[in-house]
Amino acid sequence: MKIMICDDEKYIRDDLKKRLEEYYNSMDVLVLPVSSGEELLKIVERERGDVFCIFLDIEMEGMDGLETARRLRAEYPALPILLLTSHTELALEGYEVQAFRFLAKPLRQEKLVEALRAVEKSVRTAETHKLRVAAGDREIYVDCRDISYVKSENVYLNIVTTGGESSGTEHGRLLMRGKLKELLTRLPEYIFCQIHRSYIVNLSHVVSFDGRNVQMDTGERLPVSGGRREMFRERMTRYLRER
Repeated sequence: MKIMICDDEKYIRDDLKKRLEEYYNSMDVLVLPVSSGEELLKIVERERGDVFCIFLDIEMEGMDGLETARRLRAEYPALPILLLTSHTELALEGYEVQAFRFLAKPLRQEKLVEALRAVEKSVRTAETHKLRVAAGDREIYVDCRDISYVKSENVYLNIVTTGGESSGTEHGRLLMRGKLKELLTRLPEYIFCQIHRSYIVNLSHVVSFDGRNVQMDTGERLPVSGGRREMFRERMTRYLRER
């Protein structure tokens, strides 16, 4: 298992590397520090599925952390990215890159441990939680990470996926009979949210919210009903801060 640290300040890289190695105390965990977004992208491309999570500084010279995160998110939508910043007001800008969590500098040990445990829990849950979808004469087991949103269409549910081997389908849609309310009880509560009588969204696939609609990473804009907007804001904020 590999953990990446990307920060242009050496003392922060060294300090975080030491803390991570002490926390895991295992030869199976390799901490790889780099000093730029460009270097990080090259290594992640080389290592691909072996990267467990990334600690990424927002403010760096050259390619900053947000641009680096955008490029990572485009290629690796499920990879946990933990943004580091000494200016907490910048944390809001990480919304669009779907940061797993924000950690303020100087880094407090208890917050680091909380974040690591949250990543571990999230990965375990995502790896084991699949949704069974009856499709004709066969059953498809869809990895919940690959579900972007679900739309209710009369007696059917249209499940829109981002694709991948784990979803059992390419980027597209799966159709099943059922009710949205019943399906919601079968999905991981911490990551799925009903935003409208006809829509459930996966919070990890939300790109932005303009007060009325959410933009999904599949490109669609979905309506958030007036009575659910405040609840959605609260759920999204909790998801970003406490995952």
